Amino acid sequence: MQQLRTNQPPGVTDYEDLAVLAERVRRGERRALAKALSLLESTRLSDKPRQHALLSMLAIPSAPTMRIGITGAAGAGKSTLIEALGLHVASNGHRVAVLATDPAAPSSGGSILGDKLRMTALANHPNAFIRPSSNRGRGDALDSHVRERIITCEAAGYDVVVVETVGAGQADTAIADAVDLVILATLPNAGDDIQALKRGVMEYADIVVVTKADLDRAAARRSVRQILSR
Repeated sequence: MQQLRTNQPPGVTDYEDLAVLAERVRRGERRALAKALSLLESTRLSDKPRQHALLSMLAIPSAPTMRIGITGAAGAGKSTLIEALGLHVASNGHRVAVLATDPAAPSSGGSILGDKLRMTALANHPNAFIRPSSNRGRGDALDSHVRERIITCEAAGYDVVVVETVGAGQADTAIADAVDLVILATLPNAGDDIQALKRGVMEYADIVVVTKADLDRAAARRSVRQILSR
């Protein structure tokens, strides 16, 4: 009787299957992309050889892409900003992949992974792909496989890849090393938080967006002045 292979994601059984999977990813098949990302997100040591093998098959120079990082404090409107940006990009003929990172519970390591539910219009767009993930095992705002996930989405033909952090914008700057452009979302009533941000991610931000400005335009203008005074 053939021994069953364990500790492997469904549908990925050996290196020959990895080659088939890589080819399907390069053809832009969504199911294949999701399966490849599941393998790359695995934390099992037994999956390491296959992760490296798959990446070597996918890490082939492709057309130029744009990697955009969206960061900011929790509740700053990152998901709303990403959906608006993603819909604009996708509607203009680009293929956009959103790699969202949700916080993992300290005790269980579990995560709700609700970003896709907050971006339903973008999730249903034919030129868009949204993949939530957890930052379990890390104390910062990114999951530990973000670079591998970016490469995989680019191999699948997505020329714009948006990476969202869990909302640790004041302290986390790891996103700057993974993307080409960093966008910081901040609330109009951030107040003294702007000063704290100046010592953190704002030093790396290429664009600062004051969200929900229509709720308090005076506070939004003050935030803009504080940002411009950095």
